[in-house]
Amino acid sequence: MNDCLNYRGPDESGYFFDGPVGLAHRRLSIVGLGTGRQPIFNEDETISVIFNGEIYNYPELRNNLEPRHTFDTDTDTEVLVHLYEEHGLSFVKYLRGMFAFAIWDTDKDRLLLARDRMGIKPLLLADDGDTTAFASELPALLESSIDHGGLNQQAISEYFAFGQIPAPRTIFNNVRKVEPGELVIIDDGDRTHEQFYTPSIERREPSFEDAVDTLRSRIDDAVERRLMSDVPLGAFLSGGIDSSIIVGTMAELIDEQVRTFTVGFDQSLFDESWAAREVADFHGTDHTKFTVTPDDVRDTIPTVLDRLGEPFADPSLIPTYIVSRETSQNVKVALSGDGADELFAGYSKYRGEYYSKYYRSLPRSLRANLITPAINGLEASRSGHRGELVRKAQKFIRGDEEIVSDRHFEWNRICSEDTERTLTTGSPVVAGEERMREEHRHHVTTLPENRRDDMSRILAVDTRFGLPNQILQKTDLASMYNSLEVRVPFLDRAIVEYALSLPSEYKITRTKQKRVLKRAFEDRLPDSILERNKQGFDMPIGEWFKNELAGEFRDTITGMDSKLFNHREVLDVCDEHVDGNHDHSKFLWSAYVFARWHNRMVDSGVLSSSS
Repeated sequence: MNDCLNYRGPDESGYFFDGPVGLAHRRLSIVGLGTGRQPIFNEDETISVIFNGEIYNYPELRNNLEPRHTFDTDTDTEVLVHLYEEHGLSFVKYLRGMFAFAIWDTDKDRLLLARDRMGIKPLLLADDGDTTAFASELPALLESSIDHGGLNQQAISEYFAFGQIPAPRTIFNNVRKVEPGELVIIDDGDRTHEQFYTPSIERREPSFEDAVDTLRSRIDDAVERRLMSDVPLGAFLSGGIDSSIIVGTMAELIDEQVRTFTVGFDQSLFDESWAAREVADFHGTDHTKFTVTPDDVRDTIPTVLDRLGEPFADPSLIPTYIVSRETSQNVKVALSGDGADELFAGYSKYRGEYYSKYYRSLPRSLRANLITPAINGLEASRSGHRGELVRKAQKFIRGDEEIVSDRHFEWNRICSEDTERTLTTGSPVVAGEERMREEHRHHVTTLPENRRDDMSRILAVDTRFGLPNQILQKTDLASMYNSLEVRVPFLDRAIVEYALSLPSEYKITRTKQKRVLKRAFEDRLPDSILERNKQGFDMPIGEWFKNELAGEFRDTITGMDSKLFNHREVLDVCDEHVDGNHDHSKFLWSAYVFARWHNRMVDSGVLSSSS
């Protein structure tokens, strides 16, 4: 189990066995380089811990603990055992950082598992009734003796809807994801789950200028804390607002040149490297750019996809892997702008939500009989700006729903009415749709923000559920495959709770998005970056399916031995995509990723050919 996750920590490995428990750890040395081998113990070695992540407030915690405890290392890891000794199960509430860890208490025969508040670090738990195991990634659990329990049909449905499988489910019945802010307690043969953190956001009504000042102060503090490192660090720089703010703040806080890294594409529709260069020049960073070509993607696909423990269909995993790979040749830690889009309404779907009330004010007959057929009859593609506008318009009208949760569901899902015909009769993808809709409605209506406007609700849902299951999972996989630690300042608790508490009009208006964030850092951004629209870190995979990857796609789909979907119908959808009538790139990528994963599971004996 430990060996198959070597890339997550190539610097050291450690093992500990005590009665029914075995612990194994891979270390990526960032802080306390010479003294941090894990597991780490308390003074009498009755409490042990293995830990992935960073505790950014560990110096303060250590200062409070030192009068009563002996520290043998210079690491944040050792704080965990002594904090647990002092506070018992409530110790997690004192932690500020990203983490997944296990603590074994010999005296109490108690195992604790915990995942950080925002779900930045992954943690999975397997239980087949006889044995319990945990790991940072699913492949390690498949190396254990635990029976995975076969494919989870609801998880398959969620995968083809969203391109990922939301926590707590995984692709296998006997394996679950520990949820963000969750503490798992295993003792006396029992297992309990406690939610130690759920965002509790009180609505605030500060003046706009007060919100600007407070937000800037909190982001400055979060970035400064994440500069803690005994090894070289840098930053991802896409040229968008979020990463540019992180880089600008780093440049203000440290004396030496900030090292920045970006990835570009040959296709201008997807390429932001020019904007990254403007930010780099503005702040005088030591900047490195890597260009991704179709050949790079073909070469990288096996390296990335064939490591996945379960299918994950975010296409930007590939370029994120490439920029992580190149960045890791220069630094061991990189800061990222992840999370700001969900907190400050940066995505185009939020623009869609803003304008949906005006669209829905038109007569339904006009929308259904004239506008929808007209827009769906246009050619959608990602090969040019006109086709991209049509693609977005087609997605917008797909969310023509009165209930906010249904609009949000439609804008997020990949599998549409046009692609559902590829699924076989009784497919779990179709059978599980209503359950997914009900769960989605539950999330939207039961969060603390449910008494606020629709925009606030969907931002809270995306931050709480969408972000850890997609963006953060992508970043963790891509970076850790390359032994690179990525830190996300925007997801500091103080920023998250403050941002979600602000009025929606501070974030999005008729002409602006991320309004309060841009104002807070307008002096650290070039004018050209402040004024440009969000482009998104994406990859032209849909265009490559028409050309460079066409043969690979067809061979993989036809080679899949499964009753899940009709191969011929999938290829027909691909033909529609190639002809340009509809953009099916996300569905085709999700089908390709699933087929490749399924073929590999069958070949390795994890699944039977009939699964």
